[in-house]
Amino acid sequence: MEVVADEETVEEEYDEGMMSHMINEELIDLIKYRSQRKWYSTISIIAIFAMILALMMLFVALGKDISEGWKEVLLVLIGAFVGSWSKVIDFWFNNAEQDNTLLESAND
Repeated sequence: MEVVADEETVEEEYDEGMMSHMINEELIDLIKYRSQRKWYSTISIIAIFAMILALMMLFVALGKDISEGWKEVLLVLIGAFVGSWSKVIDFWFNNAEQDNTLLESAND
């Protein structure tokens, strides 16, 4: 009888170990997915900001003059992208708490 009971406890421990392993794999997949999306958003913000700056330098080099209405729109766009740029910087260098929380929960 003891052998059967020992086998049942071993099977239960094995099932619990497999369940925690599956949960850890799901957490790792979630972290990978979020990291990939972070890269996409960062690259797109950098590309748009670079495009605005390149177009501004091109128009200045060609001597094109922009009307007052478009200058205001351009300044608003630049201000918006400077704000998003600061969010990207804060995100990559100051805000890794959520990933650390997920990693800590994977260790449990």
